[in-house]
Amino acid sequence: MIRTAAAGLLAAAVMAGLAPAAQAADPVPPTPKCVLPTDPWPGSTEMMPGRQLRSGDTLLAKDNKSVLVMEADGNLAFYLINSTGGPKHQIWSSGTSGHPGAYAAMQKDGNFVVYEAGGSAETGGALWASNTTDQLGGYLVIYPGGNLSVHTSGKGWSTYTFEEPSAFCPDIQGSRGTLVSGSWTQSASVWLVLQPDGNLVMYRKRDDKAIWSSGTWGHPGAMGRMQTDGNLVLYKPAPQLVDSIWSTGTFWSPGAYALLQDDGNFVIYKRDGGPGKGGAIWSTGTYGQ
Repeated sequence: MIRTAAAGLLAAAVMAGLAPAAQAADPVPPTPKCVLPTDPWPGSTEMMPGRQLRSGDTLLAKDNKSVLVMEADGNLAFYLINSTGGPKHQIWSSGTSGHPGAYAAMQKDGNFVVYEAGGSAETGGALWASNTTDQLGGYLVIYPGGNLSVHTSGKGWSTYTFEEPSAFCPDIQGSRGTLVSGSWTQSASVWLVLQPDGNLVMYRKRDDKAIWSSGTWGHPGAMGRMQTDGNLVLYKPAPQLVDSIWSTGTFWSPGAYALLQDDGNFVIYKRDGGPGKGGAIWSTGTYGQ
């Protein structure tokens, strides 16, 4: 037994001389997509008090990602501009179609209003309003990333249509792990939108067709969270996110992150995984569609 143990020790010593000593694995660096971009601020587009948008008029964001359009049918619509040159995607509207000739006015009292043809603050005929009256100096703003707001010194208004990064990563500094109602993200071929009705929907850019959804409509104000346990969950709106309505079921992979890919697939990867490396644990299966 002594000779056997000695032989084992000798063999181990020889192997140690042939192979380098094992070292502790370096921490896995975050994927570049998990870090918010530091692009220069392009500035915001403003519509000052007294200005109007008549039928056919537009207001373009300075980052060229969104545009506000006063349509001929009377609807005031806010669109995401398609990076591929295909159709735009409507992210918000006043719901005032059916009123040809309607126009939008940024009033001096701070209220942003859509009026029917011939209507005005003096004669009436309002079809929709931001309800921000008594806010002198208020004005309309399109921020980079596709959010439309009425900026005031008091009660304002917003579409809450913020752009998020294409990766959702928990506990990584500078990265967002949540999706709020109305927010969206994009890749080269698709948009992913958490709609105000609570449904998470993927739209194909080449024709603006919905190709995947979480099927969670009927939950206005729902929010999404990429959790530290690796699970992507949609929750009912509440001060604390505790009542889930949908999830990817990937709670067994701490540190996993979600990525909206340029091939149109929305994928959850293990912490050390990614495109070209493997480690996918869930996906929408929409690549190449």
